[in-house]
Amino acid sequence: MRVWIDVLTPKQVLFFGPVIEELGRGGAEVLATSRRYREVGPLAERAGLELRFVGERGEKGAEEQLLAATRRQAEVIPLVKEFAPDVAASVASGVCARVAFGLGVRHVAVNDSPHSEVAGRLSIPLSYHLLCPWIIPFEEWRRFGLRKGQVTTYHALDPVAWLKRKPVRGPVPSLEAGRKTITVRVQESDSPYLSRADAGWTDVLLTALIRAFPQANIVALCRYGYQVEEVRRKFGTRCIVPGEVVSGHDMLSATDLFVGMGGTMNAEAVLMGVPTISAFQGSLFTDAFLERQGLLAKARTPSRAVACAKRFLGETFKADYAKRAKRLFDSMEDPVPKVAGYLRKAAQET
Repeated sequence: MRVWIDVLTPKQVLFFGPVIEELGRGGAEVLATSRRYREVGPLAERAGLELRFVGERGEKGAEEQLLAATRRQAEVIPLVKEFAPDVAASVASGVCARVAFGLGVRHVAVNDSPHSEVAGRLSIPLSYHLLCPWIIPFEEWRRFGLRKGQVTTYHALDPVAWLKRKPVRGPVPSLEAGRKTITVRVQESDSPYLSRADAGWTDVLLTALIRAFPQANIVALCRYGYQVEEVRRKFGTRCIVPGEVVSGHDMLSATDLFVGMGGTMNAEAVLMGVPTISAFQGSLFTDAFLERQGLLAKARTPSRAVACAKRFLGETFKADYAKRAKRLFDSMEDPVPKVAGYLRKAAQET
C-alpha cells in the first residue's frame, strides 16, 4: 500500500508523524511532502519525520499565495504520479486534494477547522472522506458538499495524537527563575480567515499583559520571521521573543499561563494542564468545547485577558485545574489508529 500525505504546518507534523509511523508498521510506503515554511522543517527534523519539500507557501498577499500554490501543484504532479499512491491525505491542502483528484486517487481529509473556509473550499469538496473530532457538528461539513456517510469522527481533540506519545523535544528560551511565565502564541496573521480581523490585536494584548505583569517572564511565540522582527522591535526589551523554533511541549511544560491567538496550542495547553486563555479573533469549536468544560477562558478585550490571567495565576488555581484537565485527557481516544485504519481501508477499496 502506498500513501501520499501533504504535511503543511507544525500541527500537521505532530499529528501525521504518528500516523505515518502506524502506517509504516503495517507495511505501507508513505510519501510525505511539504512546502518551505519557517516552523515545519526544524520540527520535522526533531520528530524524525522525513519530508520531501516542494514549493513554498508564498508571501502574505492572496495573489502571491495563489501563484505559489499553482507553481507547487505543477511541481508536485510528476512526483506523485511516479510514486503512484493508493490514497492521499491532508488536513486541507488544496494542492493535495486537486492533484489526487486529477490523478484518480482518493483524498482523505483530517480536519478540525471548518472556520478555515478558504482552505476548506479548496480541498473538502474534492475529498472522498473526512475524519474529525466528535465535537464538530456535521452541518459544518455539509456546507462543503459532504454527505453524512463521508464523515467519521474520533472522540479526541487533535493534540491527543502526540500527547499520548513521547514528546518532540527541542530548545526553549532562557527564563528568569522565581518568576511566573506567561506564554503567548501570536496570531496567524497571513491566514485568509483572519483577513478582516484587527491586525493590531497582538500589540494590544502584549501591551496589556506586560503592563499588568511586569515581573513575569512573557514569551511571544511567533509564526513567521517578519513577526519575530516586528515583536522584537516593539516589545523586545519587555518580553522574550525566540528567534529559533522552540519545542511547544517543553515551552508549555515551563509555562504557568498560556494565551493563544490560534486554536491548536490552546487545546494542547489545556490537555497538558496549563491554564489557558483564548484570544483568537473568531469562534472555534475546540475553544467552545473547552470553555464549556471550565478549562478555557475566552478573552475578546485586553481587560478581560488581564482579569482572567490574574485569576488563573492564583496560587490555588493550577492544581485543581490540572486534575480536571487530566480527567478530560484520559477520557479521549487515541485518534491515530482510527486515521491510519481508515487510510488502509480507503486504499484497499480502490
